[in-house]
Amino acid sequence: MGNSTTKNQQPKHTFWIKSCQDITKDTRMKVTELQSDEEEKRSVKSITSDKSKNDSESSKMLEEERKKYLELQKELDLQISLKAEMEVAMKLLEKDIHDKQDTIISLRRQLDDIKLINLEMYKKLQECESSLKHKTELIAKLEAKTESMGSTIHQLDEKLQEDKLARKSLEDSARSLGQKAANAESKAVAAEGDLRIEREWRISLQESMMRDRDKISLLTQEVESLKSIGQKYLALQEEQHILKTQYHEAQKTLEEVGATLSENKLQLAELLEKEAKTQNVEEAPTWMHDKDATACTACAKEFSIARRKHHCRRCGHIFCAACSEKTAALAGNTKPVRVCDSCYIELTLA
Repeated sequence: MGNSTTKNQQPKHTFWIKSCQDITKDTRMKVTELQSDEEEKRSVKSITSDKSKNDSESSKMLEEERKKYLELQKELDLQISLKAEMEVAMKLLEKDIHDKQDTIISLRRQLDDIKLINLEMYKKLQECESSLKHKTELIAKLEAKTESMGSTIHQLDEKLQEDKLARKSLEDSARSLGQKAANAESKAVAAEGDLRIEREWRISLQESMMRDRDKISLLTQEVESLKSIGQKYLALQEEQHILKTQYHEAQKTLEEVGATLSENKLQLAELLEKEAKTQNVEEAPTWMHDKDATACTACAKEFSIARRKHHCRRCGHIFCAACSEKTAALAGNTKPVRVCDSCYIELTLA
């Protein structure tokens, strides 16, 4: 968008410079023709000095030619000043357009950086989700293992009770059966060995269960950290939405600045038409400076991006669009121009 506006501005700028150069060339040619005519008339005056009537006529013609020469000289000075003012105005417009292009480029770079950050955060979120899925599977496996270990412990307890009952029955049988005492004692020793093994196995199972509980606590902590990372990702998405809205607002302001630039061009063309008129045309009123006006002179509403400033071509004060929507024909203008409501009423009453 900025490149197209600069391309449109450049041919207009060259057109104005060429037109100013053509005007200055025409005025210079007229001045040289007048000078040559004046020299010819002076030579005629020297030849026809004996004729008094012709002398008086030639002197009148010389005075008229001198007046024309002075008028052309003034017009030449006016065209030169207009050319300088136009060059300054076009340089300011080009500088403003380049500044807007730089801001657009910086906003686009920021948007690209935000897109890269979002892509990285999306990749991290996918990795976290995959790791979370893997850890949940591990938790499920560990829970199944703890359940199986609890069932085995319960079976061992039942076996221990059965062994106790068997021991009691063996002791009873030992008392009743004196002959089988040795066999009973050997069986009791073997049962005690099995019982010790089973107790050691139970202790080892309890230790492994404690380790599994520690692992489960670590996995729950990791799940909480993954939840905090997900919340950060949501916050970054909200920041991205805010930056997108800011980017759209900047585009709208740039479009409004382009509209104001086109309006400034029209005002410059009107100023050029006013300055090109002869000295008999009324002088334009002194315009209020844009920086001095913060609110409308008529309705006192503050100016903003939506409510722009407009000068009245008759009194020179600044109004909003609603208070200066009427047009009227003024002296020195080829077409009706914008005026305020009070000036319009005065012109219609006059």
